[in-house]
Amino acid sequence: MKQDWIVRFGDFVFKHRDTLPVPFIIIAVAVLVLARPSFTGVGARLVLFSMGTLMALSGEAIRVWAVGYSGGTTRSRSLIADRLVTEGPYSIIRNPLYAGNFLIALGFSVMANAVIVIPLVVLYFITEYYPIVRREESFLLERFGSSYREYASAVPRFFPSSFRVKNATYDPRALKGELWTILGIVLMLAVMFGIDFVRVGLIKR
Repeated sequence: MKQDWIVRFGDFVFKHRDTLPVPFIIIAVAVLVLARPSFTGVGARLVLFSMGTLMALSGEAIRVWAVGYSGGTTRSRSLIADRLVTEGPYSIIRNPLYAGNFLIALGFSVMANAVIVIPLVVLYFITEYYPIVRREESFLLERFGSSYREYASAVPRFFPSSFRVKNATYDPRALKGELWTILGIVLMLAVMFGIDFVRVGLIKR
């Protein structure tokens, strides 16, 4: 099957998906330290921080739910699929891990207290994850054929059309790989709190 350019680009992004966000995060943190907050009141900042934290934790909860069905292959740098996973969150949407990632990033965008950050994060996710999804879909179609085609026609990519969950045995052993993600979230929460503290201090000067 001949691959179009978006699929080929998705293959590159998939292989480097762990390192590509690093420059973006560094630039984003530097910009946020210097950016003027959209809301300066203590109450508004607490509400935004609480909302953002809830979004980030919800995103991680989705990831924890998903990896117990998909297994440790999601951490691989190459596309691997021993079987077509259609249970748990995969019976609602085809890409729950990426949906979880988006919620995590959106949560930190809300905490950032700078309106411009949210559309930039959305644009970043479309640019990175759409090619990856297309590449994975091409792989799964080649690997599972009509079974994947039927699954894709019944289950949306990202936005659920139904909340009827197909249950199966949950494997907690795959959660070991999530420890790094959880640690990253905790560190980012500390960073966002520090950024808010620094920005408020700069405003008061």
